[in-house]
Amino acid sequence: MAVQNVGFEIKAGFRVLGIGIKRDLTNIRRYKVRLIGWFLSMAIGMFTGYLFSVLFELNPATAGETGISTATQVFIFFIGGVALGTFSDSALWAPMERINQDIHYGTLEAVFVTPSNRVAYLLSPTISDALVNLIFFIPAFIIIMTVNGTLTNLYVIGTTLLVVLATIVSMMAFGIFFAMIALLIRKSQPIALFLSMLMQFLCGAYVPVQAYESMNPVFGPILKYIAYCFPYTYCYDLFRYFTFGSQYNTLFPVWVEFVILGVTSIAFVIIAGFLLKLVERKAKNVGLSIL
Repeated sequence: MAVQNVGFEIKAGFRVLGIGIKRDLTNIRRYKVRLIGWFLSMAIGMFTGYLFSVLFELNPATAGETGISTATQVFIFFIGGVALGTFSDSALWAPMERINQDIHYGTLEAVFVTPSNRVAYLLSPTISDALVNLIFFIPAFIIIMTVNGTLTNLYVIGTTLLVVLATIVSMMAFGIFFAMIALLIRKSQPIALFLSMLMQFLCGAYVPVQAYESMNPVFGPILKYIAYCFPYTYCYDLFRYFTFGSQYNTLFPVWVEFVILGVTSIAFVIIAGFLLKLVERKAKNVGLSIL
């Protein structure tokens, strides 16, 4: 009987996930302005990366710590952060947007009074956004591989795409965490936006984490240790390692970074699960008005 119940719950969870993805893809196709915004963001990010590679160069200390020195490598470093950031942004923001959208339309209560899988409900917008982001990621990825001279290197392509997948999975947990914050604290989008921007800069999207200590001997190590706490940091670091190869100096040995990435992702899953139970308990005790 217990096995049948588990099987039914898994089947129902996948049904919720599939319906949610279909709903989100329909909405994205209906409102095409959003696609234009994603395209412009990617294009502006790549153009900014080109300007950075032409106008700026890394100081000798940063070049020595990262293994990046040429203008071409700086360009690849920057647009790699932009390209990978498209998926991390989707994983981070999509669950919160789903919560806020259903609060606006008054449909969130229906989710919490039915025995549907709440995790599947929150994961569906992340997966649908990730599928759409592939449209914009693939051209940027091809440019990165072409400029780097590894467009035909199947090992580099396979390992970097593996890191992209790991980024999506790891950031899903963080996205659910932000969604629960949105439920517990209304109008929390400004806080989430601040934390998202802080994470992007702190975790190495546009500035190497390895360079923090040489930039400032006092605050640099503090920022570096804070960056160690987020799975985001290792996603960027591993993506650049498999892009540049052994000339790129990672924060830790590669296998250690994969382990830390897995552990920190699981930690955020546990925290997000705890917050979800907290919201459900509060809804039962206080009523659905909290939603």
